[in-house]
Amino acid sequence: MGLEASKAVQGFAAVAIIIHHLAQELVEDAGSLAFFSELGVLFVGVFFFFSGYGLYTSLKTKENYLKGFLKKRLVTVLVPFYTCIVTFVIASCICGKKFTFLQLLGVLSGWSLINMHMWYIVEIVILYLAFFVLYRLISNRFEATIEMGVFVIGMIVGSLLLCHGDDFSCSYWFQGEWWYNSTFLFFLGIVVSRHAETLRKIARKGYIILLPVTAILTVLLGLQTKYALTKWSYWSEVPGVNPEYGDKVRCLSIQLPWIIVFVCFLLLVMMKVKFGNPVLKFLGTISLELYLIHNLFLTGLKNGTMMHPSSSSMYIVLTILLAVALATVLSGFDKYVISLINGRKKSKTDAAPEPALKSGRKQIHSIDVMRIVMAFSVVTIHWPFEGKAGDVFITYGKTAAPFFLVIAGYFLFREDNKEMMKRLLKQTKRMLIFYLASNVFYGALMAVYEWVSTGNLNGMSRYFTAKSITDFLLYNFSPFSEHLWFLGSLLYALLIMMLLNKLKVLKYAMFAAPVLVAAYCILMHMGVGEPYQLRNALLVGLGYTMMGMLIRRYEKKILDHKYSALVLWTLFAICCVTAIFELNGYKQGIAVPFASCEVLLYVIVLLCLRYPDFGKGTFAEKLGHECSLTIYIMHMFTLMLFVMTNNEKFFGRYGAVFIFAVTAVGAYLYKNIKNAVISNKK
Repeated sequence: MGLEASKAVQGFAAVAIIIHHLAQELVEDAGSLAFFSELGVLFVGVFFFFSGYGLYTSLKTKENYLKGFLKKRLVTVLVPFYTCIVTFVIASCICGKKFTFLQLLGVLSGWSLINMHMWYIVEIVILYLAFFVLYRLISNRFEATIEMGVFVIGMIVGSLLLCHGDDFSCSYWFQGEWWYNSTFLFFLGIVVSRHAETLRKIARKGYIILLPVTAILTVLLGLQTKYALTKWSYWSEVPGVNPEYGDKVRCLSIQLPWIIVFVCFLLLVMMKVKFGNPVLKFLGTISLELYLIHNLFLTGLKNGTMMHPSSSSMYIVLTILLAVALATVLSGFDKYVISLINGRKKSKTDAAPEPALKSGRKQIHSIDVMRIVMAFSVVTIHWPFEGKAGDVFITYGKTAAPFFLVIAGYFLFREDNKEMMKRLLKQTKRMLIFYLASNVFYGALMAVYEWVSTGNLNGMSRYFTAKSITDFLLYNFSPFSEHLWFLGSLLYALLIMMLLNKLKVLKYAMFAAPVLVAAYCILMHMGVGEPYQLRNALLVGLGYTMMGMLIRRYEKKILDHKYSALVLWTLFAICCVTAIFELNGYKQGIAVPFASCEVLLYVIVLLCLRYPDFGKGTFAEKLGHECSLTIYIMHMFTLMLFVMTNNEKFFGRYGAVFIFAVTAVGAYLYKNIKNAVISNKK
């Protein structure tokens, strides 16, 4: 019943609720998951129970717990609530929905729920407020607990009386049985916490009897609930004529005991089984965001606004994976916002800064996490998702390659010219090796394909024409695979910066970076020359890399400003929205740079620097630090391999995810094998 165990159970419950909603969406196609179609209420009951249990346990064990209670507790649920609302609004705008001012005001305030799953937050906030008021005003905790029970029962009765609305729209708060059929578990959690020691003794003594009895009752009451929902139903009312309160009471009188018995069974299991493996522990940290955000993919994949899964199983897998991915990002954002509001607790890392890596660079965990995000974004550009989702991913993916260049410049910059030259020389040698090896690899791949498909290498001559060689040398345009332009652009930029540093003018020349980047964007919009000719070392490679140097040079002044966080998050939100307007507004479509994404790029970099510990210790950080460049270089090999073997039919629908996953696994295994070999040699 500790915090870690309860969080793990809530993580499991969140995934179970997603499966419940998937089963409801799929209906006949749910297969074996149809079993979950009526089980969601059990897992919502788990959330309510642990909320009540946690509150009262903290009240018992923490001195002055109610002091600052509202600020601390409400923020932990309201920040995720409003973050998810904004996410849903942006997604709705992307899909073409238009809001009137009053509609937008109602949605953003939370009065009108854009996602009906968010009802839970509304109710839990009300319960938190009631808990605070009652236990603050009533000194006798027994009396306060009785009053809390009366309040919860009042909520249940009031919601039951409201039914589903005049037209079954359930458009207002507390309309619908989900608002009341599991709420009592919140009060039950308080009662169990209040009498925890006594109940534990009873459970230990009668465990052999209680466990099978609660298991059998869970099954029997589950069957009885199914029968009741079929015979009477919560939905038997005739709006405006007959509310059929009797049917609702009959259903609740069977369903509520079912939920209570299930939670009791779960608690008994937890006495013998430890809920604490790494997966459940991780899911527990994002359980609230996972619960709130999964409907975005539940509906987006179902109606095809994101993509069209070819099978029910793929729909299920994609919904869960995408929901977990987005919930992870939102959870990280929410935790930082909450820490800013509640104030940061001083930790050991505050007192003792983390040492630098062997390379000499600072350890910035958030940048390594963002590397892997950007690597995935590159994949979504080269093999886009279908429909509008593909354009949206490409839009935000415009920040991907520039991000790597800006970060390269950031870590290269040194105030001392000699130290700067050492860094430039080391990075130039490294990039030269990558550039040559990558071109040789993809050249060999093309030769193998030519030999297999035609039986000779005559077709290879098209890669060595005067134009292809000129493009390769002048515009870092590889004839074997276009994505290698990035390596060439950075290599040439490093050579130019070495020359500028030798002349001792690099620190002045870097102020030309905004002009170079602006020139690239303007010329692309004007349609001057070929895109690959503009995307060269001079405008792109040099421009973005020196922008990274400027950020490093003035980082402290920017981030030490007292309003830096507010400004950065405001710009982030604005740019995310205006980028979609640009997507829908340019005649050239997604072919040109977007002004919003250019600003968004630097905002992302500065946010990473503002929150350097984001993602610390996660697998995403490790993967980004060790494998992001390998994934960038090798993902086209994965793509070509499956296209060459005529597997692009499956590949086309789920390409980006599949390419990224296969390449990431390969890169991770290669890195670990390489490290193991080096260790053995030592």
